[in-house]
Amino acid sequence: MHKKEYFLGIDIGGTNVKSGIIDGGGGLADENIVKTEKNSTKLFYENLNALIKEWKSKYEIKGIGIGFPGLIYIENLKIFKSPNLPAINNTSIREYLSFDNLPVFIDNDANFAAFGEYSVLSKEKREKTKTFLLLTLGSGVGTGIIIDGDIYHGAKNFIEGGHIIVNLDGAECGCGGKGCFETEVSSNGLKKMYKELTGISVNDPIEIYKKAKKGEKSALKVFERFSYYLGIALSTFNNLLNPDIIVIGGGLSHFSEFFLEDAVKVLAKRSYLYKYFKPEIYVGKLKNKAGVIGASNYVREKSGKR
Repeated sequence: MHKKEYFLGIDIGGTNVKSGIIDGGGGLADENIVKTEKNSTKLFYENLNALIKEWKSKYEIKGIGIGFPGLIYIENLKIFKSPNLPAINNTSIREYLSFDNLPVFIDNDANFAAFGEYSVLSKEKREKTKTFLLLTLGSGVGTGIIIDGDIYHGAKNFIEGGHIIVNLDGAECGCGGKGCFETEVSSNGLKKMYKELTGISVNDPIEIYKKAKKGEKSALKVFERFSYYLGIALSTFNNLLNPDIIVIGGGLSHFSEFFLEDAVKVLAKRSYLYKYFKPEIYVGKLKNKAGVIGASNYVREKSGKR
């Protein structure tokens, strides 16, 4: 066993469970990816227990952070609702997982991803940053907010920025609403827009990106619409939060050359506050490691303070 002190971060997704450990300095020392068990509550937690046990057999783990997708009761370690993993709805992780009295923090996966990006800011920049926002653009949209150095949870940790309304005439969303941010600005949104415009179905948004790189007009038009609705959402967040920093993360951030600049132009036109204060906006640095680094850094920083 490695004798240093380590902190374990686990990022649970609908497809994969990513995990990794950081040392006392916050650097990622080791990582792992396994498939997510979707169908069985019992097997899901058995696999998670086995993963934790494996990490503990190799490293002297001093705390654990676990990010779950969906609505989480963080105070009593319960999963209220996870749309992509219904097998764990209304489950208490205390009933299924064994932590051997280690400090444990659970949270929404987007919250930990936001803390991950925030945690790698320089010390000076962290001290100057009062409000930090991460938008994770993927199959849906995750939002994480850091205020005064800690995750902002609202009353019950039920913050879902992906479901603000950006298009009153938009498509129905899986949440039951219509015209939500994530119906327009997501992998599914991109694919749907492209099919509406061309009649051609694509399996992965990277196909649209490659077509845009070649100058295909339909692909460029799709990104133009994508940019517009991202800009609408940014203007809402900017007016509401007045953030110092907005970071764009998630898989779609790799395509930012086709949407971010135009989205900021929409933000500049639509946001009342933008003319007085312009937030720093950039693509995330941690990519798909943000959740793991955020969860492990969060428990490293907070376990002795709560």
